[in-house]
Amino acid sequence: MKLCNYCGSTQADDVKFCPSCGAADFSNRCPQCGTVFNSPFCPQCGIRPDAEQRSCPSCGTRYFSNACPNCGFTTLRQSRAAQQFYEARQTPNPTVLTYQPMTPQVSPKSRLVALLLAFFLGVFGVHRFYVGKIGTGILYLCTMGLWGIGWLIDLILILAGRFRDSQNRYLETW
Repeated sequence: MKLCNYCGSTQADDVKFCPSCGAADFSNRCPQCGTVFNSPFCPQCGIRPDAEQRSCPSCGTRYFSNACPNCGFTTLRQSRAAQQFYEARQTPNPTVLTYQPMTPQVSPKSRLVALLLAFFLGVFGVHRFYVGKIGTGILYLCTMGLWGIGWLIDLILILAGRFRDSQNRYLETW
């Protein structure tokens, strides 16, 4: 569809002069959204002014692009991924993905044993060796529990139930 820039009348695409006013200055009108434009494509939806309206044989939706926006059906040759996507959309009961928050697992190590080891031998990092944190256990051994500060923090974490083993699992069972 063409739109006369002088009188605003709508004309067919093959008309060279406006029959209403005689002007030869036309703009395009998008067949889908009605936007008036002078470029080769509609700035709103990207459709050419000479686009033909199609009807989807699968769901009946009318569209101007190469693929149905409702069900994904296309008249073009589809890639394997596009075919799988289209076939997946055709299943009557699609699988619904639900959000399940990840909860940390509970460590098999005993919280009481870790607390006693930390209290009596914590400056040597024995409680860290017990839960499998070998690297920080060696660090505690060499620095006397990070000069007592790391030992105190570990005691508080074990008492609060926030201390974790080498697999990032909480020590919860006493």
